[in-house]
Amino acid sequence: MAISTILLFLLAGLVAAHGDGDTTIRLPSDGAEAPPRPPKPWDCCDNIEMSPLEIFPPLYRCNDEVKQCSAACKECVEAPGDFPRGAFVCRDWYSTVDPGHMCTAPDQPTTKRPWKCCDNIVQLPHMIFPPFWRCDDELEPGKCTAACKSCREAPGPFPGPLICEDVYWGADPGPLCTPRPWGKCCDKAFCNKMNPPTCRCMDEVNKCAAACKDCQRVESSEPPRYVCKDRFTGQPGPMCKPRAQN
Repeated sequence: MAISTILLFLLAGLVAAHGDGDTTIRLPSDGAEAPPRPPKPWDCCDNIEMSPLEIFPPLYRCNDEVKQCSAACKECVEAPGDFPRGAFVCRDWYSTVDPGHMCTAPDQPTTKRPWKCCDNIVQLPHMIFPPFWRCDDELEPGKCTAACKSCREAPGPFPGPLICEDVYWGADPGPLCTPRPWGKCCDKAFCNKMNPPTCRCMDEVNKCAAACKDCQRVESSEPPRYVCKDRFTGQPGPMCKPRAQN
């Protein structure tokens, strides 16, 4: 009885404080427009990077070197190199389902994979299946020009390694050059923001890959499921399930 009386007093106080007798509890979104989304930090992008963080919408960053960053870019830094070249890169991450179109249309994609293996595989944002792929591994100049139709300079000192610009059109981007502890692919990768990142894979599997050193059973899983607890410095590799195409 005493508790009921206290609750009545509290409710009366809330009504009096409101002033107009309206006791409706309003959520922050009731009657209020959502704040406008910030503009994308790039108008178009040839070298798009998707964050390995498992969130939706995913995070993207544009690694194009430009003479002037977009007005919407908050973190515009000088492109890496031994001396000023008048080139800049926007380091902003942007959350979106669609990172936008490329600045230059890709060369005629090839159905023959230009690389034998790739550690830094990139799926281009075109809504197409099979998807377009590009390998951003840094190669010795001789190896790049021998395998690829088009090569570009990698960021850093000049002269230096080259990156293959060829676009491959196919369902399988090929194997990784450096084995990951969790195997050929990972759907639930968690990485820090270092360059290169340190990653771990939280996929639950029937059996850990042979390269995994710390394989732990998922508690109470039946039939048993396992997670590889190893960490790896470098990109986590492609996803096991194809990315949904809208």
